[in-house]
Amino acid sequence: MSSPVVRKFPGRDEVGGHLAASTPPGSFYTDEQIMRQELERFFYRSWLNVGREEQIPEPGDFFTKEIGDESVLVVRGTDGKVRAFYNICRHRGTRLIVDESGKRMRSVVCPYHAWTYSTEGALVGAPHTEDLKAFSKENFGLFPVALEPWAGFLWANLDPSARPIREDIGGFLADFDRFGLADLLLVRRKVYDIQANWKLLVENFSECYHCAPIHPDLNRITHYMGGEVTSYFVDGDRRSKYTGSYMTFNEDFQSMTWSGYTGRPPIRGIEGEDRRRIYYYVVFPNLFWSLHPDFLMVHRTWPLTPGTSRIECDFYFDAQTAARPDFDPSDAVDLWDLINRQDWEVCERAQRGMRSRVWKGGRYSSQEPQVHDFDAYVRERLGIE
Repeated sequence: MSSPVVRKFPGRDEVGGHLAASTPPGSFYTDEQIMRQELERFFYRSWLNVGREEQIPEPGDFFTKEIGDESVLVVRGTDGKVRAFYNICRHRGTRLIVDESGKRMRSVVCPYHAWTYSTEGALVGAPHTEDLKAFSKENFGLFPVALEPWAGFLWANLDPSARPIREDIGGFLADFDRFGLADLLLVRRKVYDIQANWKLLVENFSECYHCAPIHPDLNRITHYMGGEVTSYFVDGDRRSKYTGSYMTFNEDFQSMTWSGYTGRPPIRGIEGEDRRRIYYYVVFPNLFWSLHPDFLMVHRTWPLTPGTSRIECDFYFDAQTAARPDFDPSDAVDLWDLINRQDWEVCERAQRGMRSRVWKGGRYSSQEPQVHDFDAYVRERLGIE
């Protein structure tokens, strides 16, 4: 193995304070009240990556997304425009659609009393409301949810006063605008139900301190000390909603596959030093972004309870590459499925340990500045010491 690039944490002992800091206590990961605050302040007020436009190519195509207690319906209208709505009827609040996805839906019909909405969200039918006073169907369309596209992805925000996405996480978007992400195609999805708090999963993704003992295959291809952190949640007076780093390939390896090599061409725009790197970013609160030279892997982490989470892991490849007769993504998908499961197992062990009466918190290692910054960012926004 060639000598790894030393991972750089410039000034983190002065700026981030992780070398002198203690980790949060177990209640940070187990308390129901804390989770309720996190849903309200983070998941209901942030731009969340919910999927791709290609998932709903035709009018009436839709998918739904569970976000805490809310359900969001993303649908392409008969006018061809993609919109998002709360997945509830304006009559009695009934959940409208229970399917995760569907094709060519002509209208949205409430199963309870048959109130009917167009795919553009307008109320077009409401039986026995003709005699109601001060009632107009025009005022009772589906509740809208802000939705913005970027590079083929769809981002939703439940906050009615949300800033445009470019004003909110524009730095992250700008870092990847140069790549041909709109050309990608969703090829595989893995869904995991995990017995661990969502923050433990974010913390795990934010450090490679664990990579040598937990992920020997990953560490063989990208040494855990190879790479550099390029952005932080917390950096002096600066606050960001994303943090990122890259890891460099050992020797002449080309991608995170079983062999470390790939016959697939790089994604459009990936050239030069980018072909020697995997970019790992966390976009607050729940997106794990892993750009390889020949594919993009995206994790979306959805909290279910203080001790359970669901993760969607999507694999995107160049559409032209995926159309080739000999295309086979299993060399990447199967390896990452193994790495994922290794992570989930150790996170579940950590979750069980968090319930101990004697554990009141620990210490960060020198390899965990991003974990410290994430924890500090969450605690600051929740007002937790």
